Amino acid sequence: MSTKKLTDTILESWGQKVICIVLAIVLYVFNRMASLERKVFTVPLKVEASGLMMPVTEIPKYVKVSVRSKAENMPAINGANIFASINFSDFTEKGIYNVPVMISLGEDLILMDPFEYSVKPECVSVDLDTKELAYIPVKPALSGEVEHGYTISKIDVNPSTVKVVGPSRILKKVTHIDTKKVIVSGAATNFSRDVKLDNINSIIKVVPESDFRVTISVIPATDTKVYTGLTPTLTGLNPCFEIMSEIPKISFKVAGTVPVLENYNYNENTVTADCSSIDGEGTFDVPVYVRLPASMALVEKSAETIPVTVMEKKKNASEDEIVPEQSEDNSDSESSLQVLDSVTEEKKS
Repeated sequence: MSTKKLTDTILESWGQKVICIVLAIVLYVFNRMASLERKVFTVPLKVEASGLMMPVTEIPKYVKVSVRSKAENMPAINGANIFASINFSDFTEKGIYNVPVMISLGEDLILMDPFEYSVKPECVSVDLDTKELAYIPVKPALSGEVEHGYTISKIDVNPSTVKVVGPSRILKKVTHIDTKKVIVSGAATNFSRDVKLDNINSIIKVVPESDFRVTISVIPATDTKVYTGLTPTLTGLNPCFEIMSEIPKISFKVAGTVPVLENYNYNENTVTADCSSIDGEGTFDVPVYVRLPASMALVEKSAETIPVTVMEKKKNASEDEIVPEQSEDNSDSESSLQVLDSVTEEKKS
């Protein structure tokens, strides 16, 4: 067949022939697609930012990858051989960018035929800022209450700061990074705990991640307590005097640890008034003293002195009568002795 005849044969009814070819291709593709099965995997999205920039906005942690292949291939396909990543290493300027999500496959999937895949989302919108390094204070997150009557006097963290990497705009707003919870419930003595950081901001990265030693110092809590309406016990008063006035009541305020204050009970000798300086009848201002255990301190008392009125005790009437009787008896005895002496002298003469 000559070239002209071949050309004429090809061009004869060429429109119908083109349509047939297109239909054949469509049918082939449709048949191929119809014979393939589909699976969808949720794959972790790895962020690579080894350059000068870091994202300010949150990056999706996962993407969905849809795969298609023959039915007999499906059991061998799993998400462990599918890897998704997004890379900011080549960016050098601040700004908002649409960065494509890259998919890489394990060797088993690369060799599989047919094998088709797609990812959603295909691109991620990212706000990039300059990467910076900073040392941020570590703050222990305490949970619970110490034993009643005790308080936390000091909290130490070792190391006290942590090195972090993040976008400049974010690091300027970070004042501290909390630890995981440190339980202090019921504590009455010093203790230490090894805890990790509780970094809720995934945009900044701790370099490197390690444990932190938190030491809690617990001491008895201090407080004050007021005692009112106590009548002082009078001491040192000369027995020849008696009290003629009402004794004023005293109030006082003390300080000490909570356990000591809760267990303290005063007695009649706690508040005393020293009357040893009273040397006659009348009203005297006598000093007031408050006696406390060494574990407590006197903060204030309502009065330094109190007025006390005294009088000399009166002698009993019976005591007054006894004296003259004794005098008369003595006189009679003396007279009798004088008479006996006279009689004796007369006999001698």
